[in-house]
Amino acid sequence: MSALSRIGLGTAQFGSRYGISNRQGQPDEREVAAILERAVAAGIDLFDTATAYGDAERIIGRHLPRGRTPRIVSKVPPVAAAAVQAGDGRAWLEAVAASLDRLRVGKLHAVLVHRASDFAKLGWQHLADALAQARQRGLTEHIGASVYDADQLALIGSRFAPEIVQLPLNALDRRLIDSGMLARLKSAGTEIHARSIFLQGLLLMPPHDMPEFFAPVRGPIGSLQQGWRAQGLSALAGCLAFALRRPEIDAAIVGVNRLAELDEIIAAVAAAEHTAVDPGVPTNIDATYLDSSRWPRLAS
Repeated sequence: MSALSRIGLGTAQFGSRYGISNRQGQPDEREVAAILERAVAAGIDLFDTATAYGDAERIIGRHLPRGRTPRIVSKVPPVAAAAVQAGDGRAWLEAVAASLDRLRVGKLHAVLVHRASDFAKLGWQHLADALAQARQRGLTEHIGASVYDADQLALIGSRFAPEIVQLPLNALDRRLIDSGMLARLKSAGTEIHARSIFLQGLLLMPPHDMPEFFAPVRGPIGSLQQGWRAQGLSALAGCLAFALRRPEIDAAIVGVNRLAELDEIIAAVAAAEHTAVDPGVPTNIDATYLDSSRWPRLAS
């Protein structure tokens, strides 16, 4: 199996400005079309999107090449209210149907819960029922959740059996590896998609270019980058190697803003495919710097 078959293309940046290292802004539609064409030609067939990603689904629907059957994962919108009503479950089903229309596909590879905390609310059963119905009606092949940490993963697992879990994992963030959670998920047969493998691009930035908020992790990130350089790897290839060397990971989700960035990733995957380099990292990294939802607005 080619390593590129384990790469999924994230699309948050297609519908909005996304990423701590993104200084170019949202790519225009012509650029997105070129990115999608190159991805499919390279053998990438997994695309991760969400209703919350601006116009990303519609743009994908207009420009994704149709020569092969893509695996598209999308996420249902968060529930705004403090408690879940039956209408929220119906709204999720309508949202999935609308995603299919925008994407111009007949079925999704997976529908994921975008905000795990919705399943801590009174009435969460309406949401679990909606997910089950989406699968029963043939709108999606699988159901699952996007989570930020082990607590959210435990919450989801207490509400329904996720077939796919999207979770954060990178050379700085090893929480789910060290806790044994990654191994337990895989032993249960769960399909695992790793996101944040570049930590929104933070792991690719020179430490001196990082916003002041990240001062406490400049040292550990610099050590990672130095270790990769010593092995002849770029930071990009090092990040990819770390994710792809994990046998539990079925897909590593990457995001790009320009076609040239995708070309760099394709080349870096080739370099990463034959290495098991792990430069190590100091332990006990504060979760504040690992979870982008905790970053101040200036840094997100």
